[in-house]
Amino acid sequence: MRRAQRSWIRWLVILGASGMAPEALADTANFELSGKIYTKWLYKNDDTRGCLSLSNPFWQDNIGGGNGVCSEFQLDIKGRVSKYVVTGVRVKSRFGALWQDWWENGDIRWDFPNDTKFWENTSGESLGQNHAAYMKLRGAYIRAALPIPTVRWVHFGASDFGMFNEWTIGKSRYIDRDNGNGVFFEGDIGDGLLKYHTAAVALPKLYVGPRWNTGLKDADPLAGFWGADWAYAAKLSSSPTSDLNVALVGVYINDWEADKNDPDKLGDTDNADHAIDLEPRFQAVNSTLEAQYSPSALEWLSINGLFAMAYNRVNHDYATNAVANDQGFSPIVYLLDADGNPKGATGAAGTLRVELYDPLEIGLSAKFEYFNIGQHFNAIFGARRESDVLLTDGFLATGFISGGQLPTLNLANEFVDFDEPWFESIIGWHGGTGVLEYVWGGLKANAEYSFITYNTNMQGRDVDNQYPDFLYTDGFTDVQAFTADKDYANIYDRGRDARSVYAEYKDRRSHIAVLNGDYLLPFGTNFVVKTKLKWIHDTDKRNNVVDGSEAPYCLRESFTTGEEVRRADCDDYKGDLYLAFLGASYQLTDELKAGLGYEFQYWDEINRSGNQDAGFRDYKTKKHTARLTTSYNFGGLTFSYLLEYLHKDQDRDAELPGTFDQHWRVWRSKATVEAGW
Repeated sequence: MRRAQRSWIRWLVILGASGMAPEALADTANFELSGKIYTKWLYKNDDTRGCLSLSNPFWQDNIGGGNGVCSEFQLDIKGRVSKYVVTGVRVKSRFGALWQDWWENGDIRWDFPNDTKFWENTSGESLGQNHAAYMKLRGAYIRAALPIPTVRWVHFGASDFGMFNEWTIGKSRYIDRDNGNGVFFEGDIGDGLLKYHTAAVALPKLYVGPRWNTGLKDADPLAGFWGADWAYAAKLSSSPTSDLNVALVGVYINDWEADKNDPDKLGDTDNADHAIDLEPRFQAVNSTLEAQYSPSALEWLSINGLFAMAYNRVNHDYATNAVANDQGFSPIVYLLDADGNPKGATGAAGTLRVELYDPLEIGLSAKFEYFNIGQHFNAIFGARRESDVLLTDGFLATGFISGGQLPTLNLANEFVDFDEPWFESIIGWHGGTGVLEYVWGGLKANAEYSFITYNTNMQGRDVDNQYPDFLYTDGFTDVQAFTADKDYANIYDRGRDARSVYAEYKDRRSHIAVLNGDYLLPFGTNFVVKTKLKWIHDTDKRNNVVDGSEAPYCLRESFTTGEEVRRADCDDYKGDLYLAFLGASYQLTDELKAGLGYEFQYWDEINRSGNQDAGFRDYKTKKHTARLTTSYNFGGLTFSYLLEYLHKDQDRDAELPGTFDQHWRVWRSKATVEAGW
């Protein structure tokens, strides 16, 4: 009997396993999981500690430095609630904890920073949450196909804002890629003839607005309320014909603060109504109209035109003037009318690009672009980096470092490593670019010429109260040496701040010429040789109103030419930048690739830095940069290594007080390893 009972039990187990038992809920089928571990090594021959070459430039940040190893973990979860609703979330560790920080618990010592003797210790309570590698919720969203006429999707939560453009709301940079949040509607009208996106985006309390914030009491005493700050955006796009695409984008930004005169705010209980009125601290409008025409009858032709408008208004009763109080560091201008009263800044911009794709069928293509950016145009919520709106190679790009141009003062050339691209503001640029490109076999070559004059040319501009000058307005910017030292205040005179577009005296013109060549050699495995030649001729007559012939520094000889500087133009700037680059890469195996490169730059600058009262200094700069790169990919593992040596000599005019020659002998490297699943 017992044997028969055991037999029945076995049969019940088998039947249950084969599906005759009640069906189990397959909840895990609604989840899609993916993960990634990323580790980075930095080395530099100095005593800085951290895993980021250039971190926060404005206040003390203990994650920046050239020596350290850091790891981070990311988990992505996607959920399918139904065929109408999908969700997603990203959980990621906070980057910045060195391997040596493994005991840190994220607390800051109770007496920091008053205890100046023991700012760091081994208690586990010394460095703060950015060294605790805590997990942070990011990228959470719900996306639903609701039964609303014309609406395809409603999106709640995180977005990278990529549906708009660089001139209105720009796609967030990598470190903040999907941290922004809002409510988004996407749909179409007339069977797709007119497509639309609308959005209510929560303004980030940092960077969008006066003093790079939307109301912080430590920056503006009458501010401190950002819970109701929003940007409202819309995009309409249509393709009336197969050859033509048209898009209209607009955004309205509103930064509210509590009314300083409201009885509840003042503590006036007799007149209080337990409701506080709001006043705008900052308002902005940006809009673009863009058309793309690619005629089917002329497959080799493409024409793109864009017109943009911008309006920025600061309420001086609630926002401190950063031009006057922050040494000219401001992402906006503070315009005043003739009577000294605040007024809004209105600007326009436009670009027109024509591209010809091998019309003669001989491998020769051409691109031409006209651009005109008004002196008051400013996309305060536009793209800050990782985008490029102009055709030109610009001033910042080298053989090793790429660069781009953006229509904003709100650039983000920080939280980067020494090998990452740099971006420059194009506010005020007016000119054109022509590019010829030739492709034949394994050869790809192009030649560029750009001419730029400036709508910001002006005599006697008010940079003390209205226009931010960012202090560092002179000379070529050295993007390779910005991360060579741990300071950011430019005390090593590394040239013009990339955001610096305004100056008290300016009459500037620029010429840029570039030759690029890539050649895939007919032997070996993916053996590529790259070359680049670049010349920039930059002039600025500066003060054309006052003759400086009586100034004593006008009598000296030029440091660069050995000739006496003419009295009438003793403040004139003239800079020539010469660049030559040669690099090669080779696929050693299916998994392993290696590269070598060398770059030389020579800068000859007359009257580069100084001021109208004390005079200007001449500079000569020589830079040698060499790099070794390797990458290895195998079985889902990716490894990369970059070793660089920077050899720079800066000879400065020693005739003026406070000048001395400078030298850089910098070794630095960056290694990364990551695996995703």
